[in-house]
Amino acid sequence: MQKGAFDTLPASPFTRLRALLDDVTPPREPVSLALGEPQHAPPSFALSAVSENIEQYRRYPPIAGTPDWQAAARGWLQRRFGVAACVSQAHQVLPLNGTREGLFLAAQIAPPKADGVMAMPDPFYQIYASAAAAAGAKPHYLAATPQTNFLPDLDALDADTLARMRALYLCNPSNPQGAVADKAYLEKALALAMQHNFLLLVDECYAEIYDPLQSPPPSILEVMAASGTPDAPVIAFHSLSKRSNLPGLRSGFAAGGDGAMQAFHDLRQIAGPQCPMPAQAAAALAWGEDTHVADNRARYAEKFDFAETVFSGSFDFYRPHAGFFLWLNVGDGAAAALHVWREEGLRVLPGGYLAAPHAAHAAHAAPYIRVALVADMAVTQDALPRLKAALETFTQTATHGAA
Repeated sequence: MQKGAFDTLPASPFTRLRALLDDVTPPREPVSLALGEPQHAPPSFALSAVSENIEQYRRYPPIAGTPDWQAAARGWLQRRFGVAACVSQAHQVLPLNGTREGLFLAAQIAPPKADGVMAMPDPFYQIYASAAAAAGAKPHYLAATPQTNFLPDLDALDADTLARMRALYLCNPSNPQGAVADKAYLEKALALAMQHNFLLLVDECYAEIYDPLQSPPPSILEVMAASGTPDAPVIAFHSLSKRSNLPGLRSGFAAGGDGAMQAFHDLRQIAGPQCPMPAQAAAALAWGEDTHVADNRARYAEKFDFAETVFSGSFDFYRPHAGFFLWLNVGDGAAAALHVWREEGLRVLPGGYLAAPHAAHAAHAAPYIRVALVADMAVTQDALPRLKAALETFTQTATHGAA
């Protein structure tokens, strides 16, 4: 059978991780530090709304969400970013079955261009490249390295690439490095999108998981509002998966410029699955309450405090501005991941598995591992010292082998 558009994309990083590790039996009970699945308790008051509204599964949900959901999502956007006025039209805030669905579908409304490309950070969330391929565009990877503050280098976009750009995906805060793009960076991205007629898609799902001692990450919607361009070619994506520890609820939303969101609304009317109303009822309660979010943030901060005592001065450790990952330079991420699994039963994700499928691009991520600090404190306090010890053994072995 002829190859399809998706055959050019790298395999899922977790498929690759299973191929690397699953033939090896660990010496003790396994602990996964690989998957970014929040393990903190979700807000019970939100979950109870699902059972209380279970009869609503008998009805087709409105594509734009229920009035309660709309009020809650807009209320949070105003409290968090002060942007209610710039997304005032009914179609400018729409519920999603998780941001993954929206990030994929939004690529389909990007302006058509001959030999079109869609740019994205590298390392990257796999859905960005999949969306580009489905939309008939070629993924264009922008390396995010320590030299660029772990953000895509917008200056690396030459005139030819900008002319063919249909969309730019940004992840702010970034996954896996936890870097935050400031307003000046976002202003530059927005100016490029408006000048070169491409869609700016900003994944902001980690916006509420940040170091309490640092400033909250900004939103592209704030930049859109400040620029006085409510019709900017912008869509921002938010989710309850990280904010409220509700990954299984599959509930998020998209918000953005008037024209882009009208096109997105119209596409979702014919191609997008509506969000079940019991899930919307739970989501409305979660978006409407911020105390549990602050508590969640504090719990991550405690784990980063501990991680700092373990790794400070080792493996290029730094405390990220946001997110819940460590991004550790161990020399060879895949070999290190296999070593710590074989020696300690600790599962971590090689950084190269999150990178573009080209040697020149993958090289900058290959030395790293991503470590998810999503487990509770007791598991974290047990696992991180074991991880450091195993990584030190790995490094010593690799050094002696090279000598």
